[in-house]
Amino acid sequence: MTADRAGAARGRRWVTVGAAAFLLAALAAVGLAFSGSWAAWGDIEASGMSRWRVRPLWLAAAVGCEVAALCASGGIWAWMFRTSGGRVGFPEAAAAWLGSNLGRYLPGKIWQVTGLVAYVRGRGDSGATAFVTLIAFQAAIVATGVSLAFAVLGASAFDGVGRWPLVAGGIALAAALTPPVLRFVIGLGRRLLRETTAHGDAELGGAMLCRAGVGSLFVWLLHGLGFLALLEGLVLENTIGFAAALGVFAGSYVVGYLALVAPGGLVVRESAIVGLLTAVTATPAAPAAALALAARLWTTAAELASFGLALALLRSARVQPDDSRMRDRPGGR
Repeated sequence: MTADRAGAARGRRWVTVGAAAFLLAALAAVGLAFSGSWAAWGDIEASGMSRWRVRPLWLAAAVGCEVAALCASGGIWAWMFRTSGGRVGFPEAAAAWLGSNLGRYLPGKIWQVTGLVAYVRGRGDSGATAFVTLIAFQAAIVATGVSLAFAVLGASAFDGVGRWPLVAGGIALAAALTPPVLRFVIGLGRRLLRETTAHGDAELGGAMLCRAGVGSLFVWLLHGLGFLALLEGLVLENTIGFAAALGVFAGSYVVGYLALVAPGGLVVRESAIVGLLTAVTATPAAPAAALALAARLWTTAAELASFGLALALLRSARVQPDDSRMRDRPGGR
């Protein structure tokens, strides 16, 4: 038992060190990304400051809605992970998702996945299950986001995007959400990570994926409310309704997410916001660019607040595994 406790303590120390290094790298990447974006702030002056007014309560509501959307996302993934055999407690799993979310700002699209898988494996749980459920959840988010954007804005709003990339993306999403494909991926992940089925058998059924899709719709509604509150907090006479705000944010988020070379969708998402605002709401380019930059500041502030909430959750949970799940392990009591 003494050796086991010492090993567990070393494992927790490595998890703590790794999480700290991950956070520092993510924050550095965010700072570098924003250092090249401040030049766009002049677009606010060019847009006519007389039509702008900062209303703190609306801005606070915008951040609150975005934090709620991120927490809901973490909760959905935590539920999927535990339903698929994961043993880490629900609050800790949700907090791990919130913390790894900052990895999107690192160059490449693998760091959020890598950070989450590394954390879960450091806790003695299945990295393959974490990987496949994260991929399934992200596919559900993208699929529902695309559906909402097209339903609200119409196909004409995406005339600048080629037809074949959309078709290829739709086929890829459909394949990624197919239970046999997910089971194949989790099996491949276990072989690559040298994990055994002692971690639990994944239960990636259609019912779970449908519930994840419904949860993703709720997440998008929170995103849309937050973006609308941001507009109300900055634009003196906002004429953009909830449906348009939801469609613009969902469409721009998906475009930025699918841009593999853009950390966190930087620049790509902002360009999409400008294009959609000008096409759908007839907003001039200069104020649209200002709103796009404000939206990036808003989402980043919410992501940092969510990371702080994740640290608080981990501290309150004391980073302990769920007892009922751990008793199911071979040799467990």
